[in-house]
Amino acid sequence: MFRRFSSQFLGMNSGVVYQEKAAYVVDPGVFPQEIKKIQDFLRKENLEQITVLLTHTHGDHISGWFAFKDYPTYGHKCISKKSREVRDNDVRYLKGMYRKQGIDETENLVFPGPIILLEEGIEERIPPFSFIFYHVPGHSPDMSAIVIPKEKMLFSGDMLIQGPTPFILHSTRLYWKSLQRFQELVEHYDLRCMIPGHGKPARSRNEIMERIEEEKKYLKNLVWEGLKLAQAGLDKGEIKSQLTDLNNHFARTHAHQANVQTFMRELEEWLDEEMMVL
Repeated sequence: MFRRFSSQFLGMNSGVVYQEKAAYVVDPGVFPQEIKKIQDFLRKENLEQITVLLTHTHGDHISGWFAFKDYPTYGHKCISKKSREVRDNDVRYLKGMYRKQGIDETENLVFPGPIILLEEGIEERIPPFSFIFYHVPGHSPDMSAIVIPKEKMLFSGDMLIQGPTPFILHSTRLYWKSLQRFQELVEHYDLRCMIPGHGKPARSRNEIMERIEEEKKYLKNLVWEGLKLAQAGLDKGEIKSQLTDLNNHFARTHAHQANVQTFMRELEEWLDEEMMVL
C-alpha cells in the first residue's frame, strides 16, 4: 500500500510504502505540520518498523529527517562525495525556507547522518518489501532513483516532475544520460507507478515513458539549438539570449532560465562530444 504526502513547498512529495507493521518513508516532509501528518499516519496505521529512504539531499528532501532520526536511513553511496561545504549550504538553504514561512525554530534542521550508503543496483531486503538505488545525476550530483520491484514502483527524485520544463540545475549532459537510465529501469522492472519529487505521480508505464520522452525532447531541442548557434559564430551572450527565448511557452520560467545557464556552462564539452551522446 502507498500514501503520498504533498508539501506546500513546490508540491514536494513524501511517500509511505507499507504493509502490515513495516513502512518505507521516502523524503520525509518539509515543514513541521507536514512532518506531523506523516508521523500521525504512521501511528494510526500501527507502523512501527520504519526505514527512511532518501532520493537526494537537497534541503527540501532532508528537512523532515530529524523527526525520524531514530530509524535507519538509507541512500545511494554517491552521497558520500558531497563535500562538507555543500552539505552546510543545503542546511542553510533549508533554514532560510523555514524563516520565510515564519518558523524560527530551526535548530533541528541538520544534514542527515548516519546514512547507510548502498552500492548501485543492489537489492536491499528490508520489510515491508525490498528496494534498490540507482544513481541518476543531472538535477544534483547525488540524485538517485529508488525502485521497489514488488510494487512496480519508482521514486524519481527531482526528475520527471511534469513541469513546463525539467529543472536540470547541475548538468545537462548527465541529465540526458539519466533519462536513458530511467527508460532502462522502466523496461527492466516493468514499472507501473512513479512518484516524482514534486507534482503529480504517473500512474501507468505509458505515462512514465511519456514523461521521459517529453524531457528528452526538451533537452535535445535546447542542446541542438545551442550548438547550431555556437557553430554559426554567435558569442555566448547572444546564444544565452536566444536560448532563453527559445519557446514562448516556457521562456520566462525560472527552470528554463536555469537550464540555459547550465547548458552554457557545459557548451564546450557538448561541442567536443559532437553530439555523440544524443
